[in-house]
Amino acid sequence: MPDAKLKFSGREIVLGDRLITCGRASDNDIAFPDDSNVSRYHAEIEKRPDGYWVIDLNSSNGTTVNGEKLTGERPLNDDDKIVLGRSSEIEFSSGVGAEAAASKDAKGKGAARAPATGQNVSGQPAAPVVAATPAAAGGIATEAAAVSGGSKNLLLIAGILCLVAVLCVVGSAAAYYFTRKSKCDSTATITKPENGDTIGNPTEIEANVQDTGCVAKVVFTIDGTEVASAEKEPYTATIDPKDFPELADGIDHPLQIVLIDLDGKQTPQPNPVLLAFETRAVAKPSPSTEIATVNSNQQNQQTTQGSANVSLLDVQQMTVGVVKQFKGGFSYNVSNKQFLQEVQKRTAEFAVEGYFDRAAQYRDAINVAYVREQNLDAPLGFMLAMSRSKFLPAKQGDSEGLWQMSTKFVTDNGYNGLCGTETLSDPSQNCAAKASALYMKALVYSVFDGDEVYAAAAFGKSPADASAWKATLPANRSDVWNVIKTAPEREQLVRFFAAAIVTENPQKFGLKKDHPLSELYRVTQ
Repeated sequence: MPDAKLKFSGREIVLGDRLITCGRASDNDIAFPDDSNVSRYHAEIEKRPDGYWVIDLNSSNGTTVNGEKLTGERPLNDDDKIVLGRSSEIEFSSGVGAEAAASKDAKGKGAARAPATGQNVSGQPAAPVVAATPAAAGGIATEAAAVSGGSKNLLLIAGILCLVAVLCVVGSAAAYYFTRKSKCDSTATITKPENGDTIGNPTEIEANVQDTGCVAKVVFTIDGTEVASAEKEPYTATIDPKDFPELADGIDHPLQIVLIDLDGKQTPQPNPVLLAFETRAVAKPSPSTEIATVNSNQQNQQTTQGSANVSLLDVQQMTVGVVKQFKGGFSYNVSNKQFLQEVQKRTAEFAVEGYFDRAAQYRDAINVAYVREQNLDAPLGFMLAMSRSKFLPAKQGDSEGLWQMSTKFVTDNGYNGLCGTETLSDPSQNCAAKASALYMKALVYSVFDGDEVYAAAAFGKSPADASAWKATLPANRSDVWNVIKTAPEREQLVRFFAAAIVTENPQKFGLKKDHPLSELYRVTQ
């Protein structure tokens, strides 16, 4: 069995069956301590039954394999070149190619060489070749005539071939001259507004256009209809929602760029930005309506605490802020009105003072398990713990610990392998943190290709069940509320974001004694 190897920085290591970690930190198996483009824990190379796989650990500057961007994981083939952070290279060698080449060379040396002229394979003189001769002199004349006629035919054929070649060259040149077009490789992305924004006032659109020399015009479209354009740098335009009252329908609308080159060719750009529009005037309530609203609020004070002074626009902006804390580069539309209303209602459950002090007790356990050991984003561990237990690890039914997992689930799936003698209920919560982080790593990287938001929505499913659920979802999962249709997953999604926006914006929810959870994990980023 050939040995698979990794070559890097003038060195090489044999892979074997062990997991290889790669990154900037010196405790990695393959470390690039002087390369700031490489994340501390950037990627892993893992042996599986079907071969070796490379896994990007949600790194900041990404990983490529043979120049192609790696999203999540992929199998490795012989001579694949892995580049971390665009600058540090690792070459994978399966060993199969070298073994095959050595075998071929050995066979070649033992094989008999082709015989020289006049010899047979055994090395003996070969029998002479006897040319056929005509039986009479007339045959000689006939043969000469045939040769003469053949020469004329050959000359004629050669002439025709030359003429065809000339015509092909001329035709190709003419075709190129008459069909050539100006090639424009320019690309563009929208930098403002951001995906998921709600437009309520006149808003400037900003575009980042690369290689502008061949660009004649930049057109901005909404739902495929042109709404603005710009013909010179900086490529900006303004949209006023009052001009589009029909777009205030609670549905997100794609804002897209179309590039028009100097020849008039139109090239729609990928990755449109999804926007919600708020163009309708809000009527001032009458005194009687205000009184009725006050009475209603008094009757439901307990259930509306925490969201009474927070508008849907506030919820939307805070939710976008939460999404930005995850490094995966995934685009989510979180401006769906129904989704925001559900999150707004659920914030009351989490807007209770004291969560920060409780969370601070477990800061090190969460940071070590999620960030240091499993290379997950720090916010994931804290937000999940808040959404599932509010940092109260007491047992509830069969579930216990900060992440409310059952001992049976953890044991059956082997997620307690790093716990030693500790259990999910230990006061330190080290075991609970290690088990939940190992579980989430399986969901994030093995199932959802680095997507931590969908992994949070699937919390509680085994990786196999999560994979089966993922298979029912469309390839484009950016519109989370319309993609996730099932009640249990919607419930977890809503709780996750409600807990996250409250704990990141405590003052907004009247929690004057608490601090943002990010103060507990900021040091690890």
